Amino acid sequence: MTTPAQDRDAALRRAIMRVKPEYFSWPIEDQERYRVAMPEEDWFRIRQTVLHALFQIDVKTQTDMDTSLNDLNDDQSAILSETLLPLVGIGDDYFWLNESLGEKTLLDFTTLHDYDYWDHCFQEEARKAEFPEFVFQPYWGTLYMAWARLYIDRKFYYATLSMAAGHILSAIEAAGEEQMAKLIPYRYVDGKQHGKREGHGTVFDKVVDAQGMEGQLQELRDRFYRYLATRYAKLQQKFDSRSPKAVYMFDTSSNEENNISIIFSDKDALKNIRLRHFMHDCRSISAEASELTCAAEREQGEVVNFLNRAHKDILQTYAPNVIRFHKTRKIVVADGALDDFFKL
Repeated sequence: MTTPAQDRDAALRRAIMRVKPEYFSWPIEDQERYRVAMPEEDWFRIRQTVLHALFQIDVKTQTDMDTSLNDLNDDQSAILSETLLPLVGIGDDYFWLNESLGEKTLLDFTTLHDYDYWDHCFQEEARKAEFPEFVFQPYWGTLYMAWARLYIDRKFYYATLSMAAGHILSAIEAAGEEQMAKLIPYRYVDGKQHGKREGHGTVFDKVVDAQGMEGQLQELRDRFYRYLATRYAKLQQKFDSRSPKAVYMFDTSSNEENNISIIFSDKDALKNIRLRHFMHDCRSISAEASELTCAAEREQGEVVNFLNRAHKDILQTYAPNVIRFHKTRKIVVADGALDDFFKL
């Protein structure tokens, strides 16, 4: 299903004219301030008009809206996201960050560093409030798989934003999980409580079946997690001390949609990226993505070697009668909580 750009633009323009006709006479700055802090009633009425124009879907209440949005197929959801981006994004690229900002808006942050440092401090304070013994961590840049939407060369893109250390960590983790499955094959099966109702939700209880090697697998996994934590910290420090101030871009677009991963080397690189001129600034300090790919591949080789050595040691020294206690948690999935997840 495709909808021509002129039809999308016309649908959005009609919707804005219906709700806030004076919008088009405002300076750009006033338009952006309105968009990032739009009244809920205006947001509802604009989407109401767009849904009718694009898909002939009529909604009268917020419940109708929620139901209709949940019922959209993948193509319709993509068309709606692309149509509405100029209404929610800011700057040259209509950049929109799919992250919780609390009482703030994107216009409260000049650079990507401003946002990321604010988010780091917010998360650290939240951890300290929940766990008084928590020790504040240094700031190296914390972006990790943050979702964004923007236009690149007049094309609608879904983007993920990460720091270089986090990007490499993800590659290490993927290679490690694959190697562990080779060393000790396992699968997840239903636990005793899986599927049982509890309150307004359903218990999610999956357990590992490793053909009697569950203890050895857990020991290998524990060592792997410690390895990940150590390597992540060292990678963060390495990029921060080198401070290459670079951006690496991986365009992974398909025939179905445009996707791009944008990786930032260090916190100083973030300082160079203005949110209102996002792609211009990213391109101004772009570097060869192959540099990062080679670094990730080296780390993947090292984690495979680490796991091979750890596996050999565990098989020689593991004592099955020594049980290490691990904190367990019951997971109850609220009714409807995963509806949006399965639409991604």
